[in-house]
Amino acid sequence: MRTGHGAAAPTIFLVLTLLGASTSPLGAQVRLADESDRGAFRQWFTLLADAQFEQPQPEVVDCAALVRLAFREALRAHTPVWHQRLRLPFVPQFPDVRSAPPVTGDHWPLFRVASSAGSAYGEFADARTLIRWNTVPRGRDARAAQPGDLLAFHQPGQSQPDHLMVFLGRSRFETEGDDWVVYHTGPDGASAGEVRRVRLSVLQAHPSPRWRPLPTNASFVGVFRLSILETP
Repeated sequence: MRTGHGAAAPTIFLVLTLLGASTSPLGAQVRLADESDRGAFRQWFTLLADAQFEQPQPEVVDCAALVRLAFREALRAHTPVWHQRLRLPFVPQFPDVRSAPPVTGDHWPLFRVASSAGSAYGEFADARTLIRWNTVPRGRDARAAQPGDLLAFHQPGQSQPDHLMVFLGRSRFETEGDDWVVYHTGPDGASAGEVRRVRLSVLQAHPSPRWRPLPTNASFVGVFRLSILETP
Protein backbone atom coordinates (compact mmCIF):
# COMPACT_ATOMS: atom_id res chain seq x y z
CA MET A 1 0.00 0.00 0.00
CA ARG A 2 1.36 3.41 -0.92
CA THR A 3 0.09 6.77 0.17
CA GLY A 4 0.15 8.77 -3.03
CA HIS A 5 -2.56 11.26 -3.83
CA GLY A 6 -5.29 11.09 -6.41
CA ALA A 7 -9.06 10.76 -6.62
CA ALA A 8 -10.49 7.40 -5.60
CA ALA A 9 -12.49 5.56 -8.24
CA PRO A 10 -15.92 4.18 -7.36
CA THR A 11 -15.84 0.55 -6.29
CA ILE A 12 -19.50 -0.30 -6.91
CA PHE A 13 -18.70 -2.58 -9.86
CA LEU A 14 -16.02 -4.38 -7.88
CA VAL A 15 -18.30 -4.83 -4.87
CA LEU A 16 -21.09 -6.25 -7.03
CA THR A 17 -18.62 -8.62 -8.66
CA LEU A 18 -17.39 -9.83 -5.30
CA LEU A 19 -20.88 -10.26 -3.91
CA GLY A 20 -21.95 -12.15 -7.01
CA ALA A 21 -18.98 -14.47 -6.77
CA SER A 22 -19.91 -15.48 -3.24
CA THR A 23 -23.14 -17.09 -4.51
CA SER A 24 -21.35 -19.61 -6.73
CA PRO A 25 -22.08 -23.28 -5.92
CA LEU A 26 -18.36 -23.96 -5.55
CA GLY A 27 -17.24 -23.27 -2.01
CA ALA A 28 -13.96 -22.61 -0.30
CA GLN A 29 -11.39 -25.37 -0.38
CA VAL A 30 -11.07 -25.69 3.41
CA ARG A 31 -13.90 -26.07 5.91
CA LEU A 32 -13.25 -26.56 9.60
CA ALA A 33 -15.06 -29.11 11.72
CA ASP A 34 -16.49 -27.00 14.52
CA GLU A 35 -16.31 -23.77 16.47
CA SER A 36 -13.33 -25.05 18.46
CA ASP A 37 -11.33 -25.52 15.26
CA ARG A 38 -12.44 -22.14 13.94
CA GLY A 39 -11.29 -20.55 17.18
CA ALA A 40 -7.90 -22.27 16.93
CA PHE A 41 -7.49 -21.15 13.34
CA ARG A 42 -8.40 -17.55 14.21
CA GLN A 43 -5.81 -17.46 17.03
CA TRP A 44 -3.02 -18.84 14.85
CA PHE A 45 -3.97 -16.75 11.82
CA THR A 46 -3.99 -13.44 13.68
CA LEU A 47 -0.81 -14.27 15.61
CA LEU A 48 1.08 -15.22 12.44
CA ALA A 49 -0.09 -12.11 10.62
CA ASP A 50 0.82 -9.98 13.64
CA ALA A 51 4.26 -11.59 13.92
CA GLN A 52 5.19 -10.51 10.39
CA PHE A 53 5.60 -6.98 11.70
CA GLU A 54 8.12 -8.24 14.25
CA GLN A 55 10.12 -10.47 11.91
CA PRO A 56 8.63 -11.01 8.43
CA GLN A 57 9.22 -14.23 6.58
CA PRO A 58 11.05 -13.82 3.24
CA GLU A 59 7.95 -14.79 1.25
CA VAL A 60 5.91 -11.89 2.65
CA VAL A 61 6.46 -9.47 -0.22
CA ASP A 62 2.97 -7.97 -0.48
CA CYS A 63 -0.39 -7.91 1.24
CA ALA A 64 -1.67 -11.16 -0.30
CA ALA A 65 1.52 -13.01 0.63
CA LEU A 66 1.04 -11.99 4.25
CA VAL A 67 -2.51 -13.42 4.24
CA ARG A 68 -1.44 -16.61 2.44
CA LEU A 69 1.38 -17.29 4.89
CA ALA A 70 -0.77 -16.72 7.98
CA PHE A 71 -3.58 -18.86 6.50
CA ARG A 72 -1.32 -21.76 5.48
CA GLU A 73 0.82 -21.83 8.61
CA ALA A 74 -2.22 -21.59 10.88
CA LEU A 75 -3.33 -24.97 9.51
CA ARG A 76 -0.06 -26.80 10.04
CA ALA A 77 0.93 -28.99 12.99
CA HIS A 78 2.90 -26.61 15.20
CA THR A 79 5.75 -28.92 16.13
CA PRO A 80 9.14 -27.92 17.59
CA VAL A 81 10.57 -28.12 14.06
CA TRP A 82 7.81 -25.80 12.84
CA HIS A 83 8.54 -23.30 15.63
CA GLN A 84 12.22 -23.34 14.76
CA ARG A 85 11.46 -22.67 11.11
CA LEU A 86 9.00 -19.81 11.76
CA ARG A 87 11.11 -18.27 14.53
CA LEU A 88 8.23 -16.87 16.56
CA PRO A 89 9.40 -14.85 19.57
CA PHE A 90 7.45 -17.11 21.96
CA VAL A 91 5.74 -20.51 21.91
CA PRO A 92 1.94 -20.00 21.78
CA GLN A 93 -0.26 -22.25 23.86
CA PHE A 94 -3.01 -22.47 21.25
CA PRO A 95 -4.51 -25.81 20.20
CA ASP A 96 -3.80 -26.94 16.66
CA VAL A 97 -6.53 -27.05 14.03
CA ARG A 98 -7.75 -30.66 14.07
CA SER A 99 -9.55 -30.70 10.73
CA ALA A 100 -6.82 -29.24 8.51
CA PRO A 101 -6.69 -30.90 5.07
CA PRO A 102 -3.77 -33.28 4.45
CA VAL A 103 -0.78 -32.10 2.45
CA THR A 104 -0.32 -34.00 -0.82
CA GLY A 105 3.39 -34.04 -1.59
CA ASP A 106 4.63 -30.45 -1.94
CA HIS A 107 1.25 -29.19 -3.14
CA TRP A 108 -1.39 -27.87 -0.76
CA PRO A 109 -4.26 -26.32 -2.74
CA LEU A 110 -5.85 -24.29 0.05
CA PHE A 111 -7.55 -21.53 -1.91
CA ARG A 112 -10.33 -21.41 -4.42
CA VAL A 113 -8.86 -19.71 -7.50
CA ALA A 114 -11.46 -20.16 -10.27
CA SER A 115 -15.15 -20.78 -10.91
CA SER A 116 -14.71 -24.01 -12.88
CA ALA A 117 -14.51 -27.26 -10.93
CA GLY A 118 -11.61 -28.66 -12.99
CA SER A 119 -9.13 -26.01 -11.89
CA ALA A 120 -10.94 -24.48 -8.95
CA TYR A 121 -8.32 -24.75 -6.22
CA GLY A 122 -4.66 -23.83 -5.85
CA GLU A 123 -1.92 -22.89 -3.41
CA PHE A 124 -1.41 -19.36 -4.75
CA ALA A 125 -4.05 -16.63 -4.68
CA ASP A 126 -3.57 -12.91 -5.21
CA ALA A 127 -5.46 -10.26 -3.26
CA ARG A 128 -8.48 -10.14 -5.57
CA THR A 129 -8.73 -13.92 -5.70
CA LEU A 130 -8.54 -14.18 -1.93
CA ILE A 131 -11.43 -11.75 -1.57
CA ARG A 132 -13.50 -12.91 -4.52
CA TRP A 133 -13.44 -16.66 -3.92
CA ASN A 134 -12.32 -17.20 -0.33
CA THR A 135 -14.23 -14.72 1.81
CA VAL A 136 -17.75 -13.58 2.64
CA PRO A 137 -18.57 -9.83 2.63
CA ARG A 138 -19.42 -8.32 6.00
CA GLY A 139 -20.32 -4.76 5.07
CA ARG A 140 -18.29 -1.55 5.05
CA ASP A 141 -18.23 -0.67 8.74
CA ALA A 142 -14.68 -1.51 9.82
CA ARG A 143 -15.67 -1.03 13.46
CA ALA A 144 -17.68 -4.28 13.18
CA ALA A 145 -14.65 -6.30 12.06
CA GLN A 146 -13.70 -9.37 14.09
CA PRO A 147 -10.16 -10.69 14.58
CA GLY A 148 -9.02 -12.36 11.37
CA ASP A 149 -11.30 -10.34 9.08
CA LEU A 150 -9.80 -8.65 6.04
CA LEU A 151 -10.16 -4.99 5.09
CA ALA A 152 -10.13 -4.64 1.30
CA PHE A 153 -9.25 -1.62 -0.81
CA HIS A 154 -9.29 -1.06 -4.57
CA GLN A 155 -6.97 1.61 -5.96
CA PRO A 156 -7.32 1.48 -9.79
CA GLY A 157 -4.44 3.89 -10.40
CA GLN A 158 -1.89 1.39 -9.10
CA SER A 159 -0.18 -1.52 -10.86
CA GLN A 160 -1.54 -3.77 -8.09
CA PRO A 161 -4.92 -2.15 -7.41
CA ASP A 162 -6.29 -4.61 -4.84
CA HIS A 163 -4.99 -4.37 -1.27
CA LEU A 164 -5.71 -6.28 1.92
CA MET A 165 -5.20 -5.62 5.60
CA VAL A 166 -5.75 -8.07 8.46
CA PHE A 167 -7.78 -6.90 11.42
CA LEU A 168 -6.16 -8.32 14.56
CA GLY A 169 -8.18 -6.85 17.39
CA ARG A 170 -5.74 -7.24 20.26
CA SER A 171 -2.08 -7.63 19.32
CA ARG A 172 0.12 -10.20 21.07
CA PHE A 173 2.96 -7.70 20.88
CA GLU A 174 1.27 -4.47 22.02
CA THR A 175 0.19 -3.70 25.57
CA GLU A 176 -2.68 -1.33 24.75
CA GLY A 177 -5.58 -1.23 22.32
CA ASP A 178 -7.93 -3.80 20.83
CA ASP A 179 -8.22 -2.48 17.26
CA TRP A 180 -4.87 -3.31 15.68
CA VAL A 181 -4.47 -3.85 11.94
CA VAL A 182 -1.45 -5.31 10.12
CA TYR A 183 -0.63 -5.10 6.42
CA HIS A 184 2.18 -5.07 3.88
CA THR A 185 2.56 -1.85 1.91
CA GLY A 186 3.59 -3.71 -1.26
CA PRO A 187 6.45 -2.89 -3.62
CA ASP A 188 6.33 0.38 -5.54
CA GLY A 189 9.32 0.06 -7.87
CA ALA A 190 11.58 2.13 -5.65
CA SER A 191 11.43 -0.16 -2.61
CA ALA A 192 10.23 -3.61 -1.61
CA GLY A 193 7.72 -2.22 0.85
CA GLU A 194 7.28 -3.25 4.47
CA VAL A 195 4.91 -4.70 7.03
CA ARG A 196 3.12 -2.15 9.20
CA ARG A 197 0.95 -2.44 12.29
CA VAL A 198 -1.41 0.39 13.20
CA ARG A 199 -4.54 1.04 15.24
CA LEU A 200 -7.78 1.11 13.25
CA SER A 201 -8.62 4.43 14.87
CA VAL A 202 -5.36 5.86 13.52
CA LEU A 203 -5.89 4.33 10.08
CA GLN A 204 -9.32 5.93 9.86
CA ALA A 205 -7.55 9.31 10.03
CA HIS A 206 -4.86 8.34 7.49
CA PRO A 207 -3.20 11.37 5.85
CA SER A 208 -4.34 10.06 2.47
CA PRO A 209 -8.17 9.80 2.53
CA ARG A 210 -8.21 6.96 -0.02
CA TRP A 211 -6.62 4.65 2.56
CA ARG A 212 -9.18 5.31 5.27
CA PRO A 213 -11.43 2.28 6.01
CA LEU A 214 -14.58 4.37 6.09
CA PRO A 215 -17.90 3.92 4.24
CA THR A 216 -17.44 7.42 2.80
CA ASN A 217 -14.22 6.33 1.05
CA ALA A 218 -15.06 4.89 -2.36
CA SER A 219 -11.73 3.04 -2.44
CA PHE A 220 -12.60 1.05 0.68
CA VAL A 221 -14.39 -2.06 -0.59
CA GLY A 222 -15.30 -3.34 2.85
CA VAL A 223 -14.82 -5.97 5.52
CA PHE A 224 -14.55 -9.59 4.44
CA ARG A 225 -14.52 -12.75 6.56
CA LEU A 226 -12.49 -15.74 5.48
CA SER A 227 -14.81 -18.51 4.35
CA ILE A 228 -12.92 -20.94 6.55
CA LEU A 229 -14.31 -19.08 9.57
CA GLU A 230 -17.92 -19.32 8.43
CA THR A 231 -20.24 -21.87 10.01
CA PRO A 232 -21.19 -24.49 7.35
